[in-house]
Amino acid sequence: MITQKILQNKFLFIIPVTVLVGLHILWEYFNGGVTTHYLLAREDLPGISNWWGLLTIPLLSWILISLSKWLHNKNQTTYSISKITNGFIGGLVFGILISLLWEFRLENILSYAILLPIPIALFLRVHLPGNLLGFIIGLTYTFGGILPIGIGTVLIIGSFLIWTIFRKGLPFIFQKINQSIH
Repeated sequence: MITQKILQNKFLFIIPVTVLVGLHILWEYFNGGVTTHYLLAREDLPGISNWWGLLTIPLLSWILISLSKWLHNKNQTTYSISKITNGFIGGLVFGILISLLWEFRLENILSYAILLPIPIALFLRVHLPGNLLGFIIGLTYTFGGILPIGIGTVLIIGSFLIWTIFRKGLPFIFQKINQSIH
């Protein structure tokens, strides 16, 4: 029910997310300064300040909620409200898991866990906007407002390619081969 209300009025999600990002940045500001995240966690590479999260997270939320609404309106049977909600929660839990693995310095497990969406894409559609939004929100506290978008985009593209190739492409090829044999 709440997901349907959010699809109808995006501000029900965007305003609380923006407030939380703002509170997090204020807390950082008054406790040692706003964090800057460096690419590949190396200070000799360019840094990205958490200040950007005030722009990127609300904007991305707007875009992904709009896309979810469009997909739901286009085909309510394959992209139902429950699938949007479950995808968001699944992405959120996965994002929090990745954040915890990073915070507890379990990089050896993290290096495998971050790739989980790729094999899962053989069975489930993990490349949907709700999943990406949940994943990014789950990573935002630990990684700021830019790096999660890049990480999530790469994972979504990989998952989409796996889903398309194995769930759509291979059956089509096998069908054509079967037709040419008979």
